[in-house]
Amino acid sequence: MTDICVIFASENETIAEKLVLLLRRSWNVWWAGDIAQGDWEKEVRSQISSTKAVVPVFSYHTADKKIFRDELRFAEKQERLIYPFFIDEVEPPLGFGHLNRTDAFGWNGDENHPGYKQLKQKIVAKLGEKQKDDNNLERTLTLKLENKSFKLPCFIFSLSSHETQVSPKDGVKLFQLLKPAATLISAYDAWKYMVDKDIGKDFFNSVYELRQSSCTIVLDSGNYEAFRKDDRYSEENKKGWQKNYFREIAGVLSPDIAFSFDEVNPQGDIDEVADRIIRNFRQDEKAISPLDFPLCPIIHLPDKYEGTLAGCASQLVAKVTSELKPVMVAIPERELGDGLVERVRTVRDIRKALNNLGKYYPFHLLGTGNPISMIAFAAAGADSFDGLEWCRTVADYNNGYLFHFQHFDFFSDHCLSRLQSHEIRRIIENPNASYVARVLSYNIDFFSDWTKTMQDMIAAGQVEHLLKYIPIIGTKLFKELMLK
Repeated sequence: MTDICVIFASENETIAEKLVLLLRRSWNVWWAGDIAQGDWEKEVRSQISSTKAVVPVFSYHTADKKIFRDELRFAEKQERLIYPFFIDEVEPPLGFGHLNRTDAFGWNGDENHPGYKQLKQKIVAKLGEKQKDDNNLERTLTLKLENKSFKLPCFIFSLSSHETQVSPKDGVKLFQLLKPAATLISAYDAWKYMVDKDIGKDFFNSVYELRQSSCTIVLDSGNYEAFRKDDRYSEENKKGWQKNYFREIAGVLSPDIAFSFDEVNPQGDIDEVADRIIRNFRQDEKAISPLDFPLCPIIHLPDKYEGTLAGCASQLVAKVTSELKPVMVAIPERELGDGLVERVRTVRDIRKALNNLGKYYPFHLLGTGNPISMIAFAAAGADSFDGLEWCRTVADYNNGYLFHFQHFDFFSDHCLSRLQSHEIRRIIENPNASYVARVLSYNIDFFSDWTKTMQDMIAAGQVEHLLKYIPIIGTKLFKELMLK
């Protein structure tokens, strides 16, 4: 059951969101921003009917809002506790003057404002205050590097030469303009640019310039592209992609953070696989010069193991992490199970195993770019994701569903009002901008906003509400995550 529903005029959405985030530190709070899809009126009625209390935000804008008055009357009819919160000096609607109001004129979201503190005291007197679970480590909400930091959970915009709508060279140029929070560059692609000096100089100059911005540059091992292009080292292909090339390009690029060169399809039991990951990682650390950035291990699961997949994954990740104590540890999503529910269970168990080490270690999922999946995995305890969906498909801003890249024309107009970046709006509205540039810019805006929603709701402890963005099985996933 929801503890509190916050109702407000649409013009006050920004200040209402600040109120919701503060109240969520102590209670389970619902507001209209949690409606991912479906019948708006039916959802509002359902939430008010089942909540313990309602906080209506009164302002100059609520005076002539019939919907706001209807919600207020419905709350009273349902005999909910009502705590009027006045951010402007206005009168309540007729019939509601008897309510015990809280005045916070000019409130801008400050938790130390006397008006907000008074509101909280009134609610505590009736509802009490939820307690933290002392058995769990506090979740890390920011990954701090030497010169940069980014909020968690985070989506990292991957670039790849394999079957995407933008080359890594052009993608970096777009990021120079739009500056997303983080980008992932393939070491394999960077190596190819270094070999081809005609176009490589432009690529490296763009990367170096991007690194001077707020965008965090993550370097991947490059094994994904090498595998897809059948260009890994072998006796028949001795010039194929190999760890020495990775180490050289890592030293040349000097990213903000990098994943180590990984062993794909490892053989042996958990201890043997863990030992090789640790040994190879330390060899990378010694060989990369200069190593002025943190290196993070990538973990692959063996094909054969005893017990459950989740048990194997959690044990292996914990063994490697306890030995190396990295800034972050990574594992491919595709290895965590067949369906979303099984993968969520595996992520949950990995998070529990990591927390049992006594320190919070951020946990990255490689190849996760589906917005719905990101929500599920973030709720289960994963902290960052990278994927290529942003440059292969187009996302529906209203629900996070993905469509073919060429389907942008189907819904671009009605999604335009949701854009957060003025720069991106200018690109999309520019008739001279290419179709690819418009779609990619739109996707950057969507994924950045989607990520912010995850960050805000995770920070506020609103996992159950976050999972409502997942159709059909969101409630089931929440029950799975609540299992001890």
